[in-house]
Amino acid sequence: MRLVCLLAAVAVLLPSAASAGVCSPLNCAPSQSVLARGSLLAFRNTSSGAVRVIDLQSGRTRWRLPGGVSMGRTLVHQDRSLLTWYDLATGARTGDAVLQTNAHFVLVGLSQDGERAVVARTQHSSTTFIVASRAGQREVDLPGNAWSFDALAGNRLFLVHRLGLAYEVRIVQLPLGQLGARSLVAAQGTAWSRVPSADGRYLFTLYVGGGGHAMLHVLDTRRAAARCIDLPGTADLNAALTYTLVLDPESRYLWAVSPGYGRVVHIDLAKLRIDDSYRFDAGQWNTVPAVAVMAPDGERIAVTDAYHLWFIQLARRKVLPGPTHVAIALGWSPDERHLWAIGERSRVSALPLR
Repeated sequence: MRLVCLLAAVAVLLPSAASAGVCSPLNCAPSQSVLARGSLLAFRNTSSGAVRVIDLQSGRTRWRLPGGVSMGRTLVHQDRSLLTWYDLATGARTGDAVLQTNAHFVLVGLSQDGERAVVARTQHSSTTFIVASRAGQREVDLPGNAWSFDALAGNRLFLVHRLGLAYEVRIVQLPLGQLGARSLVAAQGTAWSRVPSADGRYLFTLYVGGGGHAMLHVLDTRRAAARCIDLPGTADLNAALTYTLVLDPESRYLWAVSPGYGRVVHIDLAKLRIDDSYRFDAGQWNTVPAVAVMAPDGERIAVTDAYHLWFIQLARRKVLPGPTHVAIALGWSPDERHLWAIGERSRVSALPLR
């Protein structure tokens, strides 16, 4: 019964599969992130919940921060019209900004460098975005209510425009607030999870279609270009929903892993194509997005579906089962002697390694 309750809690992190469109970072960003060169792990139990940061050497809690939107080592928390910036790697409060409006706006994202926050207000016939920093704010008004935040880099505000079951990515040029005439990409599916590159240039978003098709959407914020990469597996939505993304520390390669489909997919980011793909027998698996974390030496990936555990040996293209353990987040110790699992009641446990 405890496992069922935990899986229900994990499901709170997920965007609805019933509607197409991009996820906001509040419900689509990773539930965990490794910080400070692999010495800290930040995680949350729900999409809007408080963030806890633990020391990956000792497994002890270093600090707790309020819920919000994060990018890299920056977290921004909203309390009505007040936006507060925090440094996840130190726990320090680094700045504030007050929204200059009486209307109700919701925090939907951060710039790639974490310096600016984006809030939105959607009405029946219009959508308004405010780009706010500690130095000031700018407002963007668009017709219609089918707009969602995607990214902010430099003077480019990337937005997703929903078109029925499909979507397109459009750019608003700041500070003029002008919408570009062309779309970067048009595709279908529901955004399911997302990871940024270490330098903030790329955003990798996993989209899942109703027929069990999974696709990786790559947004290059520097070149203002987007591309879609189809992932293996069709006709099984439950299996597709188990896909997870893990990036190597230097952002040269991305791995997409699905216990449901029993697939490990190696993507070369310089070529933006699948370099390798192989199968494995996962045995039993749960219909939740998996969580994956790479070992500090870059040789292994640990994957969990909140209960089952697998170790991927990258050089050998081999996947080995690990011990079963309730886990909503994973983190390697810097010396790789421990794999920490955050389980029931946020208890931190050291799992045995092969």
